[in-house]
Amino acid sequence: MKPDKKPGFFRLLWELLYPFLAYQLISTVVSAVVAMLLISLNFGSYLGLNDPMKLMEAFSQLIVDYYGEISAVTAVLTLPLLIVLFRNDRKKEKAAAVYTAWEPLPAWAYITVFIMGAAACVGLNHLLIFSRLSELLQDSYESTAEILFQGKLIIEILVMGMLVPAVEELIFRGLAYRRMRWYIKPVPAMILSALYFAAVHGNWLQGIYAFIIGLLLAHAYEHTRSVFVPILIHSGANIVSVVISETAVFDRVYESDALFYIVTAAAIIIFAALFYLMVTYITPREKTQQSLGAYGQNE
Repeated sequence: MKPDKKPGFFRLLWELLYPFLAYQLISTVVSAVVAMLLISLNFGSYLGLNDPMKLMEAFSQLIVDYYGEISAVTAVLTLPLLIVLFRNDRKKEKAAAVYTAWEPLPAWAYITVFIMGAAACVGLNHLLIFSRLSELLQDSYESTAEILFQGKLIIEILVMGMLVPAVEELIFRGLAYRRMRWYIKPVPAMILSALYFAAVHGNWLQGIYAFIIGLLLAHAYEHTRSVFVPILIHSGANIVSVVISETAVFDRVYESDALFYIVTAAAIIIFAALFYLMVTYITPREKTQQSLGAYGQNE
């Protein structure tokens, strides 16, 4: 699966990093523009902040307060770039005669993996709580959670549950993992891409969670050959995380040890059953020349 000869180490590293760096750059620019716009609209309230440090604190607080909106704009601006890069990689594969076109998966497959992602989120988070890692690493996580989960529920579902999974899956699976697979076998590519995914999450607790979920996402992409599958798994996991964090739906679960163990076991069983369903019955089918039609002949 090599569209060209293997590049040098630093070129390969750059190929893996620059989509994420572009995302971060866009985020930084959007954050600065939004904060400056808000300051200009409320200029009178900031006139008394003669101390540069206080002004910077106010600037940083605005970014935190409007994190959801900033993330939404960043995702919308980044997605077209990532789609172009994703398609360019496909063109490289076609030019090297290593590209395979796959039939779309049936609708039930996408529903299945979405629910599997939700079950994985509940099961894995409960296992981290049971292991006491969540207590040991709680301080580093809480500061991040306060930023991620501090907006309106509908905005968080839209941003964290839909836009962010699409952006992150294009970066870490659609581009990074796919590029790793040009040169190395699936298992090391899954591990490296999961480590990469974990490393950018900012704290140890989220990093452990992201590494395990990253392995699942890379495996799902490798098995189904569809980037929509990891996007939907990621979306299912994030939406459940938002709902748990922002509503009282799981309060009774965390107040009762028995109920906690029952829900944990149920989530693990549901995940295991749906994972088995995915690897056994969700099988990608290669497009034939007839099904490709004119599109396949042109490309």
